[in-house]
Amino acid sequence: MKSAPTHLARRRAAVVAALALALGLAAGRVAACGAAGGIVQAASVDQRGEIALADGRTLRIAGLDLPLPSRGDPALAAAARDLLTKRFVGREAALSLVVAAADRWDRALGDLVAPVSDAAPASAAEALIAAGLARVRPEYETRGCEAGRLALESAARAKGLGVWRDPDYVVLAADDAASLARRDGRFVIVEGVVRRIGLGRARLYLDLGGRGALSVVASRKTQAAFQAAGAPLTALAGEKIRVRGALDSRFGPQLEIVDPLMLERLGRAEAK
Repeated sequence: MKSAPTHLARRRAAVVAALALALGLAAGRVAACGAAGGIVQAASVDQRGEIALADGRTLRIAGLDLPLPSRGDPALAAAARDLLTKRFVGREAALSLVVAAADRWDRALGDLVAPVSDAAPASAAEALIAAGLARVRPEYETRGCEAGRLALESAARAKGLGVWRDPDYVVLAADDAASLARRDGRFVIVEGVVRRIGLGRARLYLDLGGRGALSVVASRKTQAAFQAAGAPLTALAGEKIRVRGALDSRFGPQLEIVDPLMLERLGRAEAK
């Protein structure tokens, strides 16, 4: 009579031990990306990539820009959902929370880590980024996650995986005024050469071209943070940079950067 409960208890213990090992192997990045939130089970994944947990909570994988069915190739959103479903639904996984409280839509913010056979454990976010099914979207809560995620994104982009083949998600040129105009209010990734640096009383402007080109805006209060991160804003003239964030076209295309991880230095531009 006791064999079944004992067997289930042992199976549960084995699963927990496997997940503990997974977290141990991934300890560096999990510690940087959030705090342990216990063992959970995913019940389903919706079209936005949000994960319904068996305990009734909804998890948003923080710090990602996921493809949507209404934007670009709808097959990309389906592929992202399929990846999460196959890897996590019906399986127990370790929850990593980047913030203790739920957001205003009552969603938990974090990531899931599950053991993967014959490979290092990968989190949901890492798996999506590596497959080209998500872009890194800087958020304050995921600051500790982004350096590793950007490396995975760079590899996927170089291979042209997933969203990196879709014109709706690719990196934009800073002087492509037409493409920028179509993306007002959207999260974008843009590359260009810093042609001019303007200093205002409260803000600093990096102009990446002439009329219609992107201007990158930063509060002068953030200069010290960029300096400490090796990206002194006032010394970027002539350099090619990549920036990411929400595009605001009310006064010409502008993108405000508030964290050094929103800007990548790509080297000096060749003289023309």
